[in-house]
Amino acid sequence: MPANITLVTPPDIYQNDQESILFFDLTEKEQDDVIHWLKNIDLSINIYFYQGEPNVAWVLHSLSSANFKYCNLNNMSAVTSYLAGYILSKSNVFYSTNDVNVAELYSHINLNRVTDAVDFLERIFSGKE
Repeated sequence: MPANITLVTPPDIYQNDQESILFFDLTEKEQDDVIHWLKNIDLSINIYFYQGEPNVAWVLHSLSSANFKYCNLNNMSAVTSYLAGYILSKSNVFYSTNDVNVAELYSHINLNRVTDAVDFLERIFSGKE
């Protein structure tokens, strides 16, 4: 079966039986890296993509719907920064930051620190391709 990647952005809601991932606040470089990484896999997934839109209801719905989540703490939007502690307390949430003080703070509620979005993808999809 060929790969099928469905991109979901606010305010849209999309649900099916495919695995899903939620990306919060990716940089342009991370977006390019994710696109390149996805071109080389044979997985069918839904990608929820959040870039700071003022839609808290969508963020909370996507957070509960997605199987895996990734947040770039260095590039947080206002909404993400207000909800960061809540987001990181949820299951299967991974995050990156280059600020050692922020990493130390959030390590008390979440140990899933990764270097970037590609490291996140490799950890969660290792062996599933």
